[in-house]
Amino acid sequence: MNEFRAAARAGAALAATALLGASPPPAIFERGIDLRRPGKVVLALDREVYERARPDLGDLRVVDETGAAAPYLLDRVGSDPEPTFREPLAINRVFVRGRSASVTLDLREPMLKSELVLALPGDNFRRRVKVEGRNKHERQWTTITDGAYVFAVPEPAGARYETVQLPQNNQQFLKITVFNGPDDPPRLEIRDAWVRPQERRKPREFPLEPRLTRADDAAERESRLVLDLGARYQPFRAVLLDVGDPDFFRGATVEQRREPALDADGQSVLPVSWAPVLEQASLYRYQEEGETRECLRLEATGRARVLRVRIRNRDDRPLDVRGVTVMVPQERLVFEAVSPHRYHLTYGDATLEPPVYDVERTVGDAALWIAQASEGRWGSPVVRVREGPRLPWTERHPALLWAGLVAVVGLLAGVTWRALQEGRGPG
Repeated sequence: MNEFRAAARAGAALAATALLGASPPPAIFERGIDLRRPGKVVLALDREVYERARPDLGDLRVVDETGAAAPYLLDRVGSDPEPTFREPLAINRVFVRGRSASVTLDLREPMLKSELVLALPGDNFRRRVKVEGRNKHERQWTTITDGAYVFAVPEPAGARYETVQLPQNNQQFLKITVFNGPDDPPRLEIRDAWVRPQERRKPREFPLEPRLTRADDAAERESRLVLDLGARYQPFRAVLLDVGDPDFFRGATVEQRREPALDADGQSVLPVSWAPVLEQASLYRYQEEGETRECLRLEATGRARVLRVRIRNRDDRPLDVRGVTVMVPQERLVFEAVSPHRYHLTYGDATLEPPVYDVERTVGDAALWIAQASEGRWGSPVVRVREGPRLPWTERHPALLWAGLVAVVGLLAGVTWRALQEGRGPG
């Protein structure tokens, strides 16, 4: 009977192994939508959606009580790569000895833009930049910015900060003036300049207060600010620092944490790693000509739960960072609600293809269409287990099937063993 007992134990062990190895069915999430009235309804996406939905938001579905999908328009920040820089036509290069150098840039047509990059001589400088703009049929120049700075830091660990962030504008002509800094030669020149075009205007932004963790690394001579935004794929547009120091200059970079793969116990399979989002940025505050000129905004865009700001202190003491705010864009979902239907949003299904609706191409002016919508409200999220097609009992319970087969084989083996033993009786 020992063989019989061993076979039974093997069947039970096999069943337990199969049951433990079976992965739970994938979950999707639902949120009810409260409507004020039928017609166009707009809802702002929030942290719950960014935590559970896919990063491309292609799993979002608006569904009524019958299970029918309602077409929707998603007003979101694009994830396409930024356009490459363009080199405009440079004309009217002039300088005022010991004071400044100027050049006029012709973009050949009105162009939406908010970033300018310069190429200047020298490897150790601090220079103020003024940018003016106008269009073809305008006579007067209007000031776009007059308080931007560019820097170069010499070796060792040399770095250049020659990007100028501009208020968004569409002027065809830009007049760039770079003022001589301390210890600059009498004659200064602007060697080259580029602008980066933009496809659309910047989205509306809102402040988000992240959970902040700070570490000062004396060996690396840098401060690290780790910012938890609260959701896996939270979109962000910029990082703003509140600094108490009166005068300073620091180089800075922004990185985002790569979301780690998790094992069955929820533990990270690989060590934490970081991907660059913004490199060679600068933070500064100066008093000049009776005015405070500062840059405390880091133009970093992407989607992530955790950001890391690295501030290069060199031989200076760490900055007095009193707080950090992350500016996040408002992304909205708009659909047409039909009475008397009730609607809810589903998300979290990794198998769905992104939807393609006619409304994306037929709505015309999307901003006007959205402005005409009434605001809806989200309900609390509910977890649902996605059910697949009904399978035969043997496929839905393979562990029990195999356990039964092993038990039967063990039983037959036991019966056979006993019969053999009885056949060897006396005589």
